[in-house]
Amino acid sequence: MSFQIDFRMMLNCEDTEQQEIVTGELIDHVEDQLSAGVPVERVMQGLAEVILEMHEMISPEGETVH
Repeated sequence: MSFQIDFRMMLNCEDTEQQEIVTGELIDHVEDQLSAGVPVERVMQGLAEVILEMHEMISPEGETVH
């Protein structure tokens, strides 16, 4: 079964050392997955599903996450 994910988001982002560390760790994980041969489409789908799941965990009542 195939399906499409279409979402848009606006985030208020921080430019801090702590955020750089978190971002770097996520980039390292994605690079590891791609280096291991995981198709880029699969990684992109996984990232999209994680973001959507995080939104539901943070805001189960459908509120906008800022």
